[in-house]
Amino acid sequence: MAIFPRKPRRPGGRNAVPETSAPPAARPPAVGEALRERLREIAADAAAPEDALEPALRAILEASRAQAGALCLFDQRQGLLRLVAEVGLSEEGCRRLRNARRTDPTAWDMPLNGLLNRRAYLIESVARNRYVPRLVEHAAAVRTIACIPLHAGPTPVGSLVLIALAPRSFAERDVRTLERPLGELAAMIEAVRRRGGVEPVGAPRAPVAAPVPKPAAEVTALVADREQLRGEVAARSAERAVLAAELAARSGDTDRLRAALELAAADRTRLAADFEQAKRDAERAETLAAALAGAERERARLAAALETAAAERAARARAEAALEAARASAERATASAIADLEGVRRAAAANEATAAARAAERAAEVERLRTRAEEAEEAVAGARAQLREREQGHAALASELRAAAAREQRLREELETAGGRERLQGEEAVHEARERARRAEDALAAATAEVEMLGGALGSARAITGALEDEAARANAEIERLVAAGRAASAEQDRLEIALGEGRARELAATARLGELTREAERLREEAGRTTSAGRERDADMATLAARLESLAAERDRLRESLSATEAERDRLAADAAAASGADAHLREALAREREERAQLTSALGSAQAALGELEASLARRATEVKAQAAELERLRAEGDRLKAPPAAAPPPAPLPPASEPVRVVTVTAPAAARPRVREMETGRRPILVVDVADSWRERALDEHHVEVMPPADDLAEQLAELSPARIVVNLLAPGALGAVAAARAAGYGARFWGCLADPGADRALMLGMIEAVGSPIDPDEVVATLARYAVRGTRVVTAGAEVDALMSLRQALARGGLSVSMAWDAKQAGDLLQVVRPEVVVVDLALPRRDGYGIVARLAALDPPPSVILVPGPDDAAAAFAAALADPVHAGGALRLGQLLAAVLTRSEAPPVERRHKIRVVGRK
Repeated sequence: MAIFPRKPRRPGGRNAVPETSAPPAARPPAVGEALRERLREIAADAAAPEDALEPALRAILEASRAQAGALCLFDQRQGLLRLVAEVGLSEEGCRRLRNARRTDPTAWDMPLNGLLNRRAYLIESVARNRYVPRLVEHAAAVRTIACIPLHAGPTPVGSLVLIALAPRSFAERDVRTLERPLGELAAMIEAVRRRGGVEPVGAPRAPVAAPVPKPAAEVTALVADREQLRGEVAARSAERAVLAAELAARSGDTDRLRAALELAAADRTRLAADFEQAKRDAERAETLAAALAGAERERARLAAALETAAAERAARARAEAALEAARASAERATASAIADLEGVRRAAAANEATAAARAAERAAEVERLRTRAEEAEEAVAGARAQLREREQGHAALASELRAAAAREQRLREELETAGGRERLQGEEAVHEARERARRAEDALAAATAEVEMLGGALGSARAITGALEDEAARANAEIERLVAAGRAASAEQDRLEIALGEGRARELAATARLGELTREAERLREEAGRTTSAGRERDADMATLAARLESLAAERDRLRESLSATEAERDRLAADAAAASGADAHLREALAREREERAQLTSALGSAQAALGELEASLARRATEVKAQAAELERLRAEGDRLKAPPAAAPPPAPLPPASEPVRVVTVTAPAAARPRVREMETGRRPILVVDVADSWRERALDEHHVEVMPPADDLAEQLAELSPARIVVNLLAPGALGAVAAARAAGYGARFWGCLADPGADRALMLGMIEAVGSPIDPDEVVATLARYAVRGTRVVTAGAEVDALMSLRQALARGGLSVSMAWDAKQAGDLLQVVRPEVVVVDLALPRRDGYGIVARLAALDPPPSVILVPGPDDAAAAFAAALADPVHAGGALRLGQLLAAVLTRSEAPPVERRHKIRVVGRK
């Protein structure tokens, strides 16, 4: 199983050896071989193939040093992965992997994508990957997740998920190590599926009961089985043809590889000759390299001489340039100095005139400001004197005002006193007093007006005083500014005089420098004339040396190119030789691998032919059985015609079982004190409701409860809610009974349903425990949710069915919840488990071949107490199949009368079992 592309061999590997010199090297490492042997031992030691999956997963985790992992099986019919075994996963991880399909957003479909694409996925940096769920409790410690597909040939069978926690991480090498050992795991999965789908040899066949014969249904089932076997034979034939075609293709590939190997040998011989030629070219290249080294030394000597001559020429050129630059600079400096001197002179004259004018203006301004300041001081003094006079007058008026107010107060007091003492003295005294008071008030008003006028005059005087003070301050500031400006003008005049002296000194220095530069230029012109002739001769020598140097450089470049080409040819020949060696070894290894695969295909073809022979023999046996069943059908029809011959005779009632057959008599009494279950009857007249189509149940009324009969219907939940019965009994022989139970649960009705297989006309029934109906095909999540009503940790559960993937996933989910789970794949295994385990809950898939599921349900009546049962409907008519199971004489000993069944139902408890702890075990054939 090629999971990753093979790595190419690096050049320079092992040399090719003849095909018969040594066998091909073993590809898998020692760890892979040890794991492969360990998985074989686990498969051989397991009591049943399904028991080997979890130990195999633990062995893989131990060998790969992974801390957690999961094994999922692929359901091809529904296109989903189902979790069947896990180690170290969290609840969320189990939930995301239990039913993984591409259209489910709540599942993690990465293992499914890898399985369908036939690729292994290595997921790194898991903590930062938002598409990876929390598969383990410590999700932050997860370093790498490997999703490895499992294939049995071209058929996908499952996916293995390995989780590495820090510091462990997976690489491609680790996955390749597991490549071959995982083939053993795929073989285990195929063994489990064969166990769930192959009919057990020697299983007892249920005879057809005479009272209610159903031979037509049995013949139809046998014909359907025959058609199924024919389909399997056709599929095996097609598979054999595919294997033969693949074997022929592999043979062609082997021939092609052999031809390629011969071609590679011829190429190797040619490459060896080319390699010898390359060696000779390399020796010639060494001689050329020595000549090139001598040329390089000569070129270096000539280059040194050329550099010396160039340096001398550059020095002369720099000297001439320096002389020209010095002369130009001196001329520019002289002209600039003369211009600066003239400018300084003009500026000094202008500054002197300006300074004199400014000094005269500022002197006049100072005199004017002094005059204004004196006038302002005199005005301020006068205003202050006037202000003092007004303040004195104001003080006098204030004193007069106070005196007038005192007089007024006194006159008022006298007026009031006079009015109090001498009210009767006459109107004249009163008039005189009032006149004095009026005059006093007029004087007071005049004094008040005078005071207000003086206050206004005082404010005006104060404002004028403030304005004069501000004007004096501004005049002082202006005087100070003019004095400072005069000082600055004097300083500027001094500076200009100093600058004029400096300019005259620079003019003299520039004139002297100009004379010196002129003399130096004349001297340099004379020296340049003397060296011109020698420079021309030196230039001719340099030109000759440059031409020779260029020819040597061209020769050097040509030799280098020749040497590079020789080395490249040598490297190419060496690489071709190494590649030929690697290709030779690779082809030999591929040829050996093809031989091994051809042997495996031959063995597989032989196995397919043997399986085809077995299927043909089985088909012949089934055809014989069909003929025997047809003969039995004809005999039964003849017997029926004979019994119906007398027309006048009324049909006798159904006979009771003969005395020679074992009959179980059940006496209904109060439960013993030692039993863990107690009667939980409701008080009052609540009815017992029977879901059936026969009204004969009404005749079996008990002392405390009457019996109501209700046919199966979609609105069963509403009718049950109106009646509120004490117990609900469902006869599974009634048409549509299972569908009515499922509809009531879907409508939210939560009461318990008790099941039975009853024939009211014959007054006989098989009592079952509480029943539930779930959807088909099996959905592990739905079954787990339904089991929550009947099971706790430690509850014993038995599953019976042929859906390997779904039941294995259900087993994993229940075992994680602490339930004890046992699995059966056919009726015989189920019978053994029911006697050994004594389960409290049984999950039965009614789609088992040969209607074994209905017989398993009938066997539950023999257990005391009968366990609760969860039924998964099948494609058959459930009512007819349950009727056939009830008619089987094997179950006659456990039959009860209808009244006994109702009384027994009332004694049963509807409480869930007490929590216990049990081990998971499977009893069955290997």
